[in-house]
Amino acid sequence: MKKILLLLALSACLPSDAGAYSYSYVPKVSAPVIYNFLYRRREKCETGKKQEYPGKKYGACVSCRGKSEYMIDDVKRKAGCFLCPEGTLIVKKDAYPMCLSRYPVSDGAARKPDGKKVTEAEAALIAKRLDAGYKTLLPPPPKEQTFKNKEKLKNVCEASYPDDPEARRQVATCKKLAETNDFLCPYVEKNSLGKWACRACPKNAPYRKADGGCFTCPYGEEMVSLENGETVCASKAPKKKKTSYLNDAKKRPVKKSPAKKRQKAKKRR
Repeated sequence: MKKILLLLALSACLPSDAGAYSYSYVPKVSAPVIYNFLYRRREKCETGKKQEYPGKKYGACVSCRGKSEYMIDDVKRKAGCFLCPEGTLIVKKDAYPMCLSRYPVSDGAARKPDGKKVTEAEAALIAKRLDAGYKTLLPPPPKEQTFKNKEKLKNVCEASYPDDPEARRQVATCKKLAETNDFLCPYVEKNSLGKWACRACPKNAPYRKADGGCFTCPYGEEMVSLENGETVCASKAPKKKKTSYLNDAKKRPVKKSPAKKRQKAKKRR
């Protein structure tokens, strides 16, 4: 891990990413274990995981040791297993792999001022504040569940201020904001650093998720327009009747073929 301790203070150089991270480290690189190459798109891996591979091949069956992540170095056009310190986020910026952190790394792990290790979930929060020039190796977010499976969001307009001496200044700030703005619902909560902060949601969107964002509907679902022009939450909209092709076919009149018409005409004669 000593090779990783190449520290670059980038926050001053990149104003668009201010606050996202303060430290950047060079990841440790090792060779991946390649079981076999794939020459057809539909080929599957019996061992390892299917990955892209530099060159004309369709891919390779690869595995990386430990917690290292497979990545292609676009500059060297070479595949490798990249390992970042614990509690940092591995990204690619302008084709260069790097490890980002809000806190300095010591003993092979990013640590907060209180000495506690930064968790993977806390490190992943950096990704939310990076611009499109960064490419992370985080898995894609899970598909949005229907509102029936979601928990009801917190209504900040109904929330009370915390009774904590350390929150007095923020409570006073929120109360002043409430007096001067009729369309806001200010509330006080702890931020990611564990400090009290005054925030607000509009009165017409008072429902808030735990990780941020204000919503009009209590379950976070989107608004939909009814036929009469009224807008309601998706959960309150009437369900549309599903029509199947078979049901429609039964209702349609059956046209008789010309051959059958001729047979009936002959019988009449």
